[in-house]
Amino acid sequence: MSRPVKFLIGLVAVLVMGWLWHGPLGNGERLILALEAQAKAEVAKSEVPGVEVRLHRDPLSRSAVLSGPANDFQREGMGQFPGLNDRIRAIEGISGLEWTTPPALKSGNRLMPLLLETLIALALAFLIGVGIAWIFFGRPKKDSYL
Repeated sequence: MSRPVKFLIGLVAVLVMGWLWHGPLGNGERLILALEAQAKAEVAKSEVPGVEVRLHRDPLSRSAVLSGPANDFQREGMGQFPGLNDRIRAIEGISGLEWTTPPALKSGNRLMPLLLETLIALALAFLIGVGIAWIFFGRPKKDSYL
């Protein structure tokens, strides 16, 4: 079997394992549920009435969607006083946020599905591993002493 075929078989195997972890095994949904629970706890701590938070579900994404009657100070905060946006962005794992009620925050970020993030990270890790293996084990041995 040629080297490119072995490389592609390894890459496909890693990507299939990532898809299995994310989808059928349910770890992607568990991650989103945990992040959503942390975001809801932060909104509850802020004591702003009527504000709700959820994470995208179709497709699964780490981007938060906030809705409710919050004014600019409650959303953005001021100086030492963090607003809802800062509190949600501070949660490790949240990639971005948007408001569904006016004034809408214009974020230039596009929604990246969690599955795509997982597959990109796995492909990158696989390529790094192949590169390290090639550096240490893949170079031909020299027959000379020089």
